[in-house]
Amino acid sequence: MLQTKLSRLLLLVLVPVLIAGCSKGPDGPTPPKTSVVSGTVLVNGKPAPVIEYGQIELKLYPKGRDPKPGERIPKCLADKDGNFVFNSYRAGDGAVPGEYVLTMEMLRVALGGLFGPDRFGNNFNSPSNTDPRFQVTVVDDEPTVIPTIDIKLDELKQQPAHKYASPAGKRE
Repeated sequence: MLQTKLSRLLLLVLVPVLIAGCSKGPDGPTPPKTSVVSGTVLVNGKPAPVIEYGQIELKLYPKGRDPKPGERIPKCLADKDGNFVFNSYRAGDGAVPGEYVLTMEMLRVALGGLFGPDRFGNNFNSPSNTDPRFQVTVVDDEPTVIPTIDIKLDELKQQPAHKYASPAGKRE
């Protein structure tokens, strides 16, 4: 009799725990583990004033391949001091460990969002960029700090647009 009561009590406790452990949670499946990725971008040695230049948007593309359909691309915006922290699933969570190419565009800010074309002239928005400054390795459980990138606007030459470049008009 005591053994039956203990068995029932054990079932009452274990079944909800097992069900909770197997559930996806209120927001769907648990996202993959990420590591924080941050850095600073300057324009002509200083943080770029958004009013004068535009908003700098940064993304991390998987190195050596196009993103898979539905794959999250870590992205973020540089703040007024040029600092940035990537977001994949939550604000500031970084990126899944792996090899990436850092891309960035300077986009015009207007009511309703960000607008292209890239004011960096498509110099830094291609995931096929091989410049070592834009190669990023994200390691599990270690924050990644990208060394400060200083863009000299007078050294840039307009590059042809490609499939990852923001077209003229509103960004999606």
